[in-house]
Amino acid sequence: MARETITAEDLLRDIYEAEAAQRWFEQKYGLLSETFHRLYQQGLLRDEDPDEIREYMEWAGWCEIYQDRRQRYDQLIQQHLESLTAPASLFDLHVRELPVPA
Repeated sequence: MARETITAEDLLRDIYEAEAAQRWFEQKYGLLSETFHRLYQQGLLRDEDPDEIREYMEWAGWCEIYQDRRQRYDQLIQQHLESLTAPASLFDLHVRELPVPA
């Protein structure tokens, strides 16, 4: 089976989508995603209501997608910067089509 190539543009699209989803939850609950995710990972949120549990899982999923894509994007940018032989312009940093290592 052939693997689909992921580009920096794909990472950015995922980052923006995850940010938007996190903002929706943050506005609904008045809690920053970082705080929620820490409480979620520490098991400090009640787990009695199936609807709440589904929302926790969805929100946590968006937090993890954001963290993963952001880390991969930052690594890609750093590798690209290291490959440049002169100071970069914004056009040099345009990494939209760069393939992302698996």
